[in-house]
Amino acid sequence: MACSGDVFKNYFTVGENNMTSWTFREMYNKFCDSSTTVNPNDIPFIIWLLENPKSLFHLHGACDLHKHDLIHVLLDVGQSNDDEAFVIGFTMGNDKRISPWEVKFFKYVSSKFYPLKNRFNDKQLKIFDKGFEYGRSRHYNNIARFDWNSIDWDLPFYDIQYKFGIFDNELDYYKTQLGV
Repeated sequence: MACSGDVFKNYFTVGENNMTSWTFREMYNKFCDSSTTVNPNDIPFIIWLLENPKSLFHLHGACDLHKHDLIHVLLDVGQSNDDEAFVIGFTMGNDKRISPWEVKFFKYVSSKFYPLKNRFNDKQLKIFDKGFEYGRSRHYNNIARFDWNSIDWDLPFYDIQYKFGIFDNELDYYKTQLGV
């Protein structure tokens, strides 16, 4: 089961001084230990419809909860709505099949029809845009379809980020700019 919830913001950057020696597995475990697990059956239908690859109506960049949580870890963000906006933007932007209408449609639906606790406000739509831009600019594409079992989770966290073209200085810049 994937770990999801709305528990913390920038968890890994607060009070952790020696992250450079952490493995990806350790970061993932820390993320899961600090999160509230969401049962896939509890996902609101509208979110499932657009964001789950099993839905006939999913948008490009859709991935299951486990992969979604792994992307949270990879981007070193928590699970606030701001963080969700950045992760979803990143994942959609990273999918080269995405079309402009899908982006507009997602932004409209997520800001008007998602349940209130998941609904994106204007600030979060801007965060989504920045996540989209950052995902689009990475050299590794279609992260939502990546086979996470194909990598060694015991490699250093920053080595895994590097594999995907995610550099902590760039990521820190985006997060600082956006307040994520």
